[in-house]
Amino acid sequence: MDETTRHTIVLAIIGVLILVGVPALVLYLRRRKREKLRRRGIKRYGH
Repeated sequence: MDETTRHTIVLAIIGVLILVGVPALVLYLRRRKREKLRRRGIKRYGH
């Protein structure tokens, strides 16, 4: 395997991780925010 192929594979893996990771992180942070508000007594947040 030559250097350019290896580089392309590394970039592809990083790209996939970013594509999967960013939406997952956004959902996780949104859920935490909702839970915090719910604990404070705001029941219907985000509806």
